[in-house]
Amino acid sequence: MSVTATCRDINELHSVAQTACKLFLEECKKAGLDIFITETYRSQARQDYLYAQGRTRPGPIVTWTLKSNHKSRLAWDIACNKPSLYDAATLKKAGLIAMNLGIGWGGVWKNPDMPHFEVTANWKAPIIKEDEEEMAVIEAKFKAIEQKDLTEGQQNMLKRLAEIGAIAADYKPSQIDLVWMSGIDSAFKNTGFYDFAKNNK
Repeated sequence: MSVTATCRDINELHSVAQTACKLFLEECKKAGLDIFITETYRSQARQDYLYAQGRTRPGPIVTWTLKSNHKSRLAWDIACNKPSLYDAATLKKAGLIAMNLGIGWGGVWKNPDMPHFEVTANWKAPIIKEDEEEMAVIEAKFKAIEQKDLTEGQQNMLKRLAEIGAIAADYKPSQIDLVWMSGIDSAFKNTGFYDFAKNNK
């Protein structure tokens, strides 16, 4: 591809960035923002070409670095259909949406790049707070569980942990606590857990 050609294909991004970018666009659409992608993947040759602009080649400066995340397929740029191509208010709203999704926004950099967005390779989609039904399910799952709701095996497990001082006697575990406790308990063959813990506390 020529250094003057711009890649706007989301499919050219890293798989994680593809997911992030699509989620970002969906949330922007929900917020009524009329935006579009202007660039995704960028080769080193194109990055060098753009960096030269305003320095050794005529035109305004358009990038501040030779090491953009566009090269790593982890970044994308946007513009606005209206009211203007780089409307500051629209880009700020898009930036806030991005940050709420754990996506990096160039608008908060020392040298601001408001149309620029990027993620790391280990980015994971967060739970959208507006999805109240899903949040309710998750909150219920991690809510403290009453002792009477535990199985006999779970009660014995908590009793052993209380006896060695690992937890308080009146400790109320969450569902996630029970998951990892059960894992530990199973790893030490259940009845052997107490002796192991007692000897290694």
